[in-house]
Amino acid sequence: MEEKTSHPILQSLKSILLSPVKRCFFIGLILELFVEICSRRSLWKAIVFLVTNPFVFLYNLLIITATLSISLIVRRKVFTLILTSLLWIIIGVVDLILLQFRTTPFTAVDITLLSSTIQIIPHYLNTFYLILIGIGTVLLITGLVVLYKKAPKYTGILHRFRSFIFCVMLTLSIFGLTHIYVFAGLLSENFGNLADAYHSYGLPYCFVNSIINTGIDKPKNYSQKTITQIVDSLENGIVIQASDISPTQEPNTPSATAALTPIPTKVPTNELDIPQTVPTKKTPNIIMLQLESFFDPTSIIGSTFTKDPIPNFRYLKEAYTSGYLSVPSVGAGTANTEFEAITGMNLDFFGPGEYPYKTILQQTTCESIGYNLKPLGYQTHALHNNDGTFYGRNTVFSQLGFDTFTSIEYMEDLEFTPLGWAKDSILTDEIRKILESTKTQDFIYAISVQGHGAYPTQAILEDPEIDLTLPEGFSEETYYGMLYYSNEIHKMDHFIGELVSYLEQCGEPTVLIMYGDHLPGFSLLAEQLTNNSLFQTEYVLWSNFELERKQIDLEAYQLYPYLFERLDIQEGLIPKLHRTQKDSDIYLEQLKMLEYDMLYGNLDCYGGVNPFKPTDLQMGTSPASIYNYRLTISDTDSERYLLHIVGDYFNTYSRLCINGSPVGDVQVESRNLLLVDNLKLKNGDKISIAQIGKDGKILSSTNELIVQLPISPTPISEKEQEE
Repeated sequence: MEEKTSHPILQSLKSILLSPVKRCFFIGLILELFVEICSRRSLWKAIVFLVTNPFVFLYNLLIITATLSISLIVRRKVFTLILTSLLWIIIGVVDLILLQFRTTPFTAVDITLLSSTIQIIPHYLNTFYLILIGIGTVLLITGLVVLYKKAPKYTGILHRFRSFIFCVMLTLSIFGLTHIYVFAGLLSENFGNLADAYHSYGLPYCFVNSIINTGIDKPKNYSQKTITQIVDSLENGIVIQASDISPTQEPNTPSATAALTPIPTKVPTNELDIPQTVPTKKTPNIIMLQLESFFDPTSIIGSTFTKDPIPNFRYLKEAYTSGYLSVPSVGAGTANTEFEAITGMNLDFFGPGEYPYKTILQQTTCESIGYNLKPLGYQTHALHNNDGTFYGRNTVFSQLGFDTFTSIEYMEDLEFTPLGWAKDSILTDEIRKILESTKTQDFIYAISVQGHGAYPTQAILEDPEIDLTLPEGFSEETYYGMLYYSNEIHKMDHFIGELVSYLEQCGEPTVLIMYGDHLPGFSLLAEQLTNNSLFQTEYVLWSNFELERKQIDLEAYQLYPYLFERLDIQEGLIPKLHRTQKDSDIYLEQLKMLEYDMLYGNLDCYGGVNPFKPTDLQMGTSPASIYNYRLTISDTDSERYLLHIVGDYFNTYSRLCINGSPVGDVQVESRNLLLVDNLKLKNGDKISIAQIGKDGKILSSTNELIVQLPISPTPISEKEQEE
């Protein structure tokens, strides 16, 4: 009897699956389609990418295939192939999930932020989803372990050698195509807009680029001579042009110009007209207030509101210096706007999606507004009503010149939003404490959190003060999210009004510059906004003394240099560059040169020696301390004790430590008294109080007291507690 012939498609599929190389290409094709669908959140858009950019699609297919080809040269081929495929699936799914909450796609840097991400996951996912994720993770790991043990192992040295040659040739071809594609303009090594780059160049290329492309590339003209030319021009107020940066020419000396020309930036801005007026007080207190996800929701074209969500901010921007502020991210990335605002450095020069807080600033100090104000006698303070370890700020702020950092772990009388974020009203009192704690001028960098997402997709407000109508095309889920957001920033706006009222009466000359760090995480389009940009928030420069009003648009990295210009503060190379080189045809090239030299180069701009030493960062404006204790026998066990500790500045984040190790919760009786019951101690133990965040990390500890046994039977009296 004649054997039945298989269908041609099945025969081709069988042929592909039986050939290891063909199998890698076939699975790679499926994975490339999958990750592009996730990246674009649309099957149709992924198909359009394939049809309109076939060469780029093929290039991304080769990248995935190259990673899958590793399975050809190892013994556990099946396990390695499945594991590598699973990693690409995870990358695609994570990118899809992140794009639900922010505009910035998934990059390798996000993996370094895992500890910070874990801290905020409960704000985005409820307990049910967290349990599902936990169960899924356990099942996945269990499945991989079983697969590793059960999957076949292959031998054959000759076959593995041929496979190795194939892998090498495939990798070399990818490197060659990369150079060809970059030269032809099909790819770019640097991304101005990360979201656009993922859509233009494909997820695999952009994600791999975020792994290998970090830091700042060495500028082609970088040398000690070039840096010296730039620094000399800054010190002498001379504009330096491209023709001046030459190994065979001496620098020209054009006269310094007073007028500034339009700034070549990533988002077009108006012409800067920095005034030359000098305020009566040259060195007032300076407060920078970074407002979480703060923007004007009435700028959504076609939207209407029953009440102005931001009346105080609107009044201030119309009465004082203000404008649009171009920021480096949308929907997330607070720390990167923060980096630009504090350092005056352009994040565009770094790797795609990079967070300097998690990379270079873990290793070195950096010129900043804080360091540049210290020669003028300023004390520098950071303030944030959120976790102190988020983005590693408890480490990074010492690299940026801050003397103190007051995070949520050092605050009391906190109130929280329905989503669990601390309300910003607490910041007014914390700013007051800082100003009253010193006799010198103060620089305060305050970071708000109340406007943070994820925003609800259903009604959670019982009686909203503000209602709104969104134009056609917005979903019901977006309406409820925008309803919640508008009411929360209305409360943030009320905080702004209270803060300005306090500063008006504080008795010290003070400048306040406040701005949104990025737009909130809604799926907005640029054409839906009156300013046609997703990368612009607004800022206001307010003072309690006369300062001429200007309407000026800025980049986030120009913010503090512009403030220095207005206050006639001459410190710092970065501010001098922004001030003197605006009309240079290589303004941004010079900025990149200085950034590279300061962070990755030879420090030639400082004579080869870093002048900035990490500060001994004090956590809390007024750190906790202990000065007395008393032990009594516990009611539950004669070998255990009730410990009374008297000190200063205790709160719900205070924990007892014995010999440096946390031992459990405490009962906070007041800012000056803590109780710990059922405690086992021995003679000579050292007790202290630590401020510990939700992630379990110790932020600071008090002085230690030594336990002396036997104990006195008398508890601490009310008089002693008061004292």
